[in-house]
Amino acid sequence: MALYEELKQAYTTQVIENKSFISDNFSISKQIASALQHYLDLPSDTGKKSGAGQHLIYLRVDSTKGYIPSEDLESAVMHYPEGKFLFGLGLLLQADDQSKTKQFVNFAFSCDRTGDHLIINVLDSSFEMVFSASKPLDLALMCQHIFDDLIGGLNWRISDEIEKTRVGFDITPVDDQTG
Repeated sequence: MALYEELKQAYTTQVIENKSFISDNFSISKQIASALQHYLDLPSDTGKKSGAGQHLIYLRVDSTKGYIPSEDLESAVMHYPEGKFLFGLGLLLQADDQSKTKQFVNFAFSCDRTGDHLIINVLDSSFEMVFSASKPLDLALMCQHIFDDLIGGLNWRISDEIEKTRVGFDITPVDDQTG
């Protein structure tokens, strides 16, 4: 085999494997969004055009601009060469009182994959598991952690001591998400 042919074959293999890796990252991201939607018993409006009426929106995480709403999950997921990928979700919270106050709670998922080993970092905790394209991930502990962390932050009141203040997610007014 000519050396150039060997280079072409190596390149072809690299392209195929990289596309497969990225496809698996999208699968993981979809499973995370779906698991959270089901765990929190949200209406099934995920995946529609991002907007103020949607209960769970996809967010691209930008180091300078913060969370940017994305039309679909694929455009929200950012891939890095060392096997990491990052995306965000925004959860719509609505007050039941007369004010009809709405806000999004935004949080990021930083995922790291090496072979079949997967680590998901969210809200200052890590969840390690084995990823297989043929089996769904068990994300119940992660969803429980997200709920516990969010409810803990939402139970904080202005009059609470500063030591009780927890910062780990961003709360964005709805109007900023639709602009």
